[in-house]
Amino acid sequence: MNWPFAAERVAILGLGKTGRALIVALSSLGLSLFLSEKRTLTEEERTFLSRHRVRWEEGGHSEALCDHDLIVPSPGVPSHEPVLREAVRRGIRVVSELEVAWRLARPSCVIAVTGTNGKSTTAALVGRILAAAGKDPVVAGNIGTPAIATVAEAEGRPWVLEVSSYQLEWTEEFRPEVGVFLNFAPDHLDHHGSLGAYFAAKARIFRHQRCGDTAVLSGDLLSTLSPRARVLLYDEFPLPSQWELGLPEHLVLDLKAAFAAAVALFPEIATAPPPFEAIAPALRQPHRMEVVGEIGGISFVDDSKATNAHATAAALRSVPGKCVLLLGGRHKGGGYELLEPLLREKVRLCILFGESRGFFAELLSGWGIPFETASSPEECLKKGFLFAQPGDWVLLSPACASFDQFENYAHRGRVFREAFGRISRMLR
Repeated sequence: MNWPFAAERVAILGLGKTGRALIVALSSLGLSLFLSEKRTLTEEERTFLSRHRVRWEEGGHSEALCDHDLIVPSPGVPSHEPVLREAVRRGIRVVSELEVAWRLARPSCVIAVTGTNGKSTTAALVGRILAAAGKDPVVAGNIGTPAIATVAEAEGRPWVLEVSSYQLEWTEEFRPEVGVFLNFAPDHLDHHGSLGAYFAAKARIFRHQRCGDTAVLSGDLLSTLSPRARVLLYDEFPLPSQWELGLPEHLVLDLKAAFAAAVALFPEIATAPPPFEAIAPALRQPHRMEVVGEIGGISFVDDSKATNAHATAAALRSVPGKCVLLLGGRHKGGGYELLEPLLREKVRLCILFGESRGFFAELLSGWGIPFETASSPEECLKKGFLFAQPGDWVLLSPACASFDQFENYAHRGRVFREAFGRISRMLR
């Protein structure tokens, strides 16, 4: 790989999954690497950094970052972080891991998927469609494996990337041949500071597209976006007849967006689509409306991936009857008004947990929605079982981020599943 930046001293903010992948990818390029982490590093992490000849600081971000030519913040480090503001003030270049990966990679084409909800499902569906059509794609990004970790693997192959607003906000030239913008609703206001800044970050997916590229979006978004690329409205895009299998509306829309994106690059897929069985597994994403088990006619459903009100609203619309809703975590600043009519229609009781218990208690009290509070996953599930009736769901669809108590939404989902295993043995 040839380093595409005029920068030899590179600082990386954060040693999570993305930070590690960046260090592995860049340590062989002869760069001077520096890692800055807010928390205290573990011994394993210090050993990892030493092995890759990376200097580091821990316990906070200092102005030592500004002694570098290029700063690459991990997703989740907000743009209002004081050291980033100072770096920008001094004219130091700040780019995302996505931008670095895109400049290093040599794929045959890039399909990038963003939106408030449905990104992972849609990216996975695009990958399945292309794989079933013999196109040998690589699927990466926010869906699991950081893009930077798949640069070599993606050479000469279609590169399907799930991209978040966090990853897009520090891009400079990132240009997917097909950009997909699924939907938009209030989210991540704690990170971006305003709804406008959040939307602007998402819209960067189309910023550098050319006339021969494709922008896949909904009719609703077309009224606020003016891509220079040709536009495909996915909500009007026809699916193969054998794919219409009574899916929930939000999954139908994800499937339409994925099919439109695949056809945009490979028109032959429209006339010879793969069998539905080949792509159906992508519709079942981990921690997205997964039935964990059943006790006494009450189903327990893990929708931990619902980290905002828009996703929880989609979950509630899918509930066949009534449910007890487990709601809480780290709230993101707004958008919860969307839930009020669905809570009245679908929910017997909300059980509030995590950092946002007080926030939701005040909100639900104003709406007259009944609620209880709980201090642990076991207590949430026990109270859910107590208040649910046979045929109901106990639904973990928190409408909040997980970072108050958990590493991520997947960790939260696993912890609740483990708690279900324990209480199911007690209650049966």
